[in-house]
Amino acid sequence: MNRTTPARLASGAAATALVLALAACNGADSSGSSSGGLEGEPIKLGSILTITHPGWDNSAVQTVNEAWAAYINEELGGVDGRPVEVESCDDHGDPAKTSQCLNNLLDSGVVALVNNSSLAFGANALPAMEQAGVANIGGWPVSADEYVSSHNFPTTPGASGTYPSLAVYFAATGAEKLAVAYTNTPSGQEVGASLKELWQELGGKDYYMTEFDPTAADFTPMVSKIAAEKPDAVILAVGEGAAARMFQAARNVGLDVPLGASSTAATPAVFDAAGDSVEGAFFAFAAVPADHDSEDAETYRTVLGERAPDLDLTGQTAVAASSMQYAYDLLSSIEGEITRESVLEQLRKGEPWEGFLTHPTDPANAPEGMPQISNPYALIQVYQDGTLVSAPKIDNPGDLADYIDNQGDLSWVAGNKPGS
Repeated sequence: MNRTTPARLASGAAATALVLALAACNGADSSGSSSGGLEGEPIKLGSILTITHPGWDNSAVQTVNEAWAAYINEELGGVDGRPVEVESCDDHGDPAKTSQCLNNLLDSGVVALVNNSSLAFGANALPAMEQAGVANIGGWPVSADEYVSSHNFPTTPGASGTYPSLAVYFAATGAEKLAVAYTNTPSGQEVGASLKELWQELGGKDYYMTEFDPTAADFTPMVSKIAAEKPDAVILAVGEGAAARMFQAARNVGLDVPLGASSTAATPAVFDAAGDSVEGAFFAFAAVPADHDSEDAETYRTVLGERAPDLDLTGQTAVAASSMQYAYDLLSSIEGEITRESVLEQLRKGEPWEGFLTHPTDPANAPEGMPQISNPYALIQVYQDGTLVSAPKIDNPGDLADYIDNQGDLSWVAGNKPGS
């Protein structure tokens, strides 16, 4: 897509802007964005994030929210002269805390959630969000309930796309037996069960799954069990915190088959700690890499380079930036008063979005059983010689051709068959 870069936007910015004030639910103000001198009644959004957790840390999403809001405030013109405040709440991945986060945000008067990314939300607080008539914009869905909720509108496939897209890629490149390791959590167990069903649909002949505790000091026993099964490929449903130790365990036990993980495990911290053990690993990204030659990526690099220079640009930060841009586009498209009802109504129109850093969305072409996944695609990359490069294209996908969408130099892989 074409997206105007910051330098060209500065002279044409309107007098309105989007203000992001990240306030933790304990009342601490973590706002770091420029308001652009805006006045008017704030438009309040909320963001429920799992941050304090051994297996997943979404603190970078807060940083992106602040930086992207400053960009929107100062250069895009914002939303009809009204500042927008985003209150962020860390639920620790805990069911009780995620419900409390939602209650606090609802009490504060939010009109929608944005960039929601929580291990516990879908199984615990989603029904209350629906009952309140509130929508979630963008974010990272991790549970099956989030894929079907008529109040949830992600722009990326989340866990429904990254791990399944790896399974599709491995099946299309000849793997017959797949092994999967997942966390001992409800969302992790969903990953294991759903991948088993998908592997059968893809024509896979054998499947093995096992769970792990992300706080474990040594994953060698668990990985040894996987190695004993002699799989053709392995998917590690692991977050950043435990990823390096898991790659090291795979190297230690001689597990010499393709290893796949989501972009949450593809960070400089993981690569530095894992060393040579991560060489050749496959990663699924919901967005293009930061160094991609496109206007979107140029804007992404510029905005975060200027406003969050110490932030590592990862798949997680790209999805956060994409969600913020979608929220801005969505709010700007509403005619009349911006309320919970009008936001939900606008989202339910089902209009395609050209995407930002991501594959475009097409609500009318969602996979079967996942009506809210309007973009099921991910990019597969390989870590080689200290950098991430595009995985070899699938030249002959055979029966899996419907899962592949080649666009120029990008080969997008759907984890679930579009329009099925």
